[in-house]
Amino acid sequence: MAQRKSATKTEARERARRAAAESMAREQRLLELGERFFVAQGEAEQIMETAEQRIAEIRAKAEQEAARAKDAQVRVVAGMKGERVTVPEIAQRLELSVAEVRALLKNSAASTSTSGDEAGYGNEAPNGEEATAEAPEREPQDAVA
Repeated sequence: MAQRKSATKTEARERARRAAAESMAREQRLLELGERFFVAQGEAEQIMETAEQRIAEIRAKAEQEAARAKDAQVRVVAGMKGERVTVPEIAQRLELSVAEVRALLKNSAASTSTSGDEAGYGNEAPNGEEATAEAPEREPQDAVA
């Protein structure tokens, strides 16, 4: 026996509701997946920002430590020069080029001229007496070949 029109309409309506419900459930799942994606993306960006900040902090600390080590090198070379060791001999002992030794000595002269001013001594010696204007004796510089 053939179904009545109302039964056919009811069945069609039920199929449409099921299809719509499945479509809405799928849409809800897709929305939730999209939400999870954007949350994960935000977390990834935050992780990278934090890492960049830590890298910058580590780099700054490393630069400070390297500068202190460089200052120690300058002091050693200046100390050797203070012992009246020639520039070529310093270069040989430290396995440096003469130009590198001269650059370190130049840094030594620059740091000593600014360190007195920074310490607040100006033209005074550290003991409070007036500093002498006499230049220290210098050895003639070797000619560079």
